[in-house]
Amino acid sequence: MSIDAPQAEEEEFTHLTDVEKEFKERGEKEGLPFTRVPTTALDPTASARVDQITIPEERRGAMPYTKDQYLIRENPALVQWERETRKFLRKLSPVHGHRVAAVMVFEWATGLSIAELAAEEKRLRDAGQSTRGKTSWRADLRKINQVLRHYFGKPYMTYIMGRKVPNCYRVPVGWHVYRHRPLTLTLFAERKAGAKL
Repeated sequence: MSIDAPQAEEEEFTHLTDVEKEFKERGEKEGLPFTRVPTTALDPTASARVDQITIPEERRGAMPYTKDQYLIRENPALVQWERETRKFLRKLSPVHGHRVAAVMVFEWATGLSIAELAAEEKRLRDAGQSTRGKTSWRADLRKINQVLRHYFGKPYMTYIMGRKVPNCYRVPVGWHVYRHRPLTLTLFAERKAGAKL
């Protein structure tokens, strides 16, 4: 004895209520996806202000710097001394090799003589006076040396025009400063923005 198909469907047991069954059948007929966010509220309304203020993705600028390695606080004096050092290195001719020392950069940028500053420091010390705050040129030389070490590696001792230079860096022939990434992230960001450094 055969059973009609409609009678078999009616006899099938279901846990759905009539309303749930109706919505399920409607979704299957219309092909609606079942991946929507579950909610009992109405569809959210779009913000007219955000729609007006945002620009299309193809017109947006570069992404901001968000890497963990960028989350540091930089010494402003180091940033400024790197800027001055890069100005100094930009003036070197790439046709020749060069030997560069931090003292050269300091004296070129400030117009002060390290020999005179050291002599004045010695005179004050011999007179029993405090030299605190008067020897900041030593910290400046350390920062310049840090920058030069970043570009040229380990320094060495040499003689320039008969004078001993304890920390000297070799600048090879054909070396251009604009081809090298800055040490400080501040200058790196300025360079990425198009500044001539």
